[in-house]
Amino acid sequence: MRIAVLMSSYNGEKYIAQQIASVLSQKVDGQVDLWVRDDGSTDSTRDILEQQAKAGKLRWYSGENLKPAKSFLDLVKYCHGYDFYAFCDQDDRWDEDKLQQAISRIAGDEGPALSFANARLVDAALNPLNRNVYNRIPQTDYYSVTCGGGILGCTVVFNRALAEIVKTYGNPDKLIMHDSYVAILCTLFDGRIVFDPEPRMDYRQHGNNAVGTNWTKLDALKDRLHRITKRESVTIFQMAQSILDQKPQVPNKEKLAFLRKVARYPQTLTNTISMACSRKPRYNGLSMQVTMRLAILLRNR
Repeated sequence: MRIAVLMSSYNGEKYIAQQIASVLSQKVDGQVDLWVRDDGSTDSTRDILEQQAKAGKLRWYSGENLKPAKSFLDLVKYCHGYDFYAFCDQDDRWDEDKLQQAISRIAGDEGPALSFANARLVDAALNPLNRNVYNRIPQTDYYSVTCGGGILGCTVVFNRALAEIVKTYGNPDKLIMHDSYVAILCTLFDGRIVFDPEPRMDYRQHGNNAVGTNWTKLDALKDRLHRITKRESVTIFQMAQSILDQKPQVPNKEKLAFLRKVARYPQTLTNTISMACSRKPRYNGLSMQVTMRLAILLRNR
């Protein structure tokens, strides 16, 4: 069994060596190869990567600054011949059984499959913040991930069948994040998503996070208000259209029809109201449900 761990780096000199060490310490039944794509670092990150590569610990390449989402998709397209693929941030710390636990949940799937897990929130020095990312089981059905996301990318492991789909349809013009995009493709092609409620890594929160999560109630409230009132730089309707533009050969026509509905919801008031009131997407908790439906109603989602 061969596993490719895919890391996108950008100005990560402060924490990247520690994360590399935790990846290399994985206890897993198989060969683990760490691949890093540097997304245009200007600090000493590339020097660190080169030193690690010379020591035989990883392989890396560099390219133009694509931002994290497209950089990760580039890694999937770049790496071939693996049984499983794992997304990896540059500044976390993995438990030594993280990969094995994830792989065990989807090892028997012949079709596309994705596993993701909970994570412990920690500060910059890895001190516990006494909460996990998820305090309830997230929704993982097609309609919910298409409209709500909710997949923690740095915990994601997926199989070769899903990787081949990503390689085929991994060129979206508009992309929110790589984790939500891969999850949508998985469920669009009738794949399976599995959630592990046990935390399998330390998810470091610091001032330079490219992507993080809110962990105070005030931060959460500010995030809810921002989601409702401000249009996201890339919306779900733009990403849905980007998938449709690639003409996916989807066996489930009902799912394809819903993707068209998402792509077209801002075009008329009737479409917008229908999308905001749709019962197909499920959002965790009343607060998130109100947030998402209002954001859609204002055409900001």
